[in-house]
Amino acid sequence: MTTAVAVSLAGLAGCRGKDISFDCANQREKFDDRTSTEELPLAAEVPSKGPYPVAMQITSEGINKLLANVIDEGVPFTGTVPFGVLPQGPADASFEPTSVPELRLAAVPGCPECVVFHLDFGVQLSSPDMNLSSGVGFVDLNVPLRLDVDEKAGISRLVADYGSATIGDWYLSVFGFDSETHTMLAGALKLLMAEQIAESYDELLLLEIGSWQVGEGAVSLLVRDLVVSPEADKIVLAMHTNLPLAGGVGLDFSEPLPEGSVLAVSMDPGLLLPMAHQMLAEGNIARVYDAEGNPDPHGIYGVTLEKVDANAQGNETLDSTFRVWRVDEGYCGFAEAVMPLGLAVSPNDGSIVVTPGDAVLIAGEGSGAAALEEKELVNENQDLINRFRADLAAQLSDTLNFSALDIEGSNLVFTNEGIDLTVDEMRTYLNFTVYADA
Repeated sequence: MTTAVAVSLAGLAGCRGKDISFDCANQREKFDDRTSTEELPLAAEVPSKGPYPVAMQITSEGINKLLANVIDEGVPFTGTVPFGVLPQGPADASFEPTSVPELRLAAVPGCPECVVFHLDFGVQLSSPDMNLSSGVGFVDLNVPLRLDVDEKAGISRLVADYGSATIGDWYLSVFGFDSETHTMLAGALKLLMAEQIAESYDELLLLEIGSWQVGEGAVSLLVRDLVVSPEADKIVLAMHTNLPLAGGVGLDFSEPLPEGSVLAVSMDPGLLLPMAHQMLAEGNIARVYDAEGNPDPHGIYGVTLEKVDANAQGNETLDSTFRVWRVDEGYCGFAEAVMPLGLAVSPNDGSIVVTPGDAVLIAGEGSGAAALEEKELVNENQDLINRFRADLAAQLSDTLNFSALDIEGSNLVFTNEGIDLTVDEMRTYLNFTVYADA
């Protein structure tokens, strides 16, 4: 595929002009300055405060899928509590679940990080010598969620703190006892059952979230905030990175996900440019090339990446702007071009595929306009352009295909159900299946 930008790039090899601005020493200095501007250092620590450039959003349906696989052996709601003295003697009430918990997102007064585990249970009433009766009930357990962050390992864990659960709404009917009418005894039983749960259970690990697997591993991504949003029927794991981000980069994740969504990974498009700059700094995208378009630290051609923005037309396309510089051996200068980067879901494996389009020259001051006259050298820099296009697309694909999620003892297999792109957010919709480890 022929790229239009090569018209200008090839011309940079023409005759030296009289304008000092196109002198090679001058252009190399400008190139080095621009490179230094792009290759900013990573932050020493991942910021702990927002705004957040990445977010994982999980609906109640998605959390229930996780919960069903975490609680694969025994629902954590069993115990025995004293019921009181009956004519038959002292009686105990043993309770155990009859359903898998259904997680509900509802506002819990005094516990904004709580979710509600709703389940049905059966109860057996017995004295020391005999079984007296059996009954039924339901309970809403208000369970706090907690984030455990291991910064050194780059791992965040979403934990349901069962040991701190409290009982909200509940109902019990057994042996003529009804919790709605016998309120004093019901209150005592409720307290005893809550204490039994706290003593018997500690916590459940719902999800483990890792970092990006990009470049040399220096770029980190950590969950920094947990938002339980009943009004939007989701929880949000807000994430930050040690990339040097520009001001204003950050997501608004207050709105609900579309109906039928299970999980979405959202990113601010503003993090893609610093990510690409880091990949240039690490050499995963070549910065300097020889005359044949091969990466060469002593080459006479260089590349700087000026912009990566979401296309304002509302399609699944990123717009990139880059410069190719000639800094030695003849007429020097740079050519600036724009190149679309199309985003699509692969029909083969469901990953996000980044496909670079043709690069189109931007004419303008400082772009080596005199070089446009050298049309006969149109193909001279095609190898360089093609190499840069391929490397940039590959690194952005690695960034967008973030799926460092895990459940202890299980494997998560994801399917990609689509991608939305606006100027403010890239959102990938995921579904998943959980398989037990062999």
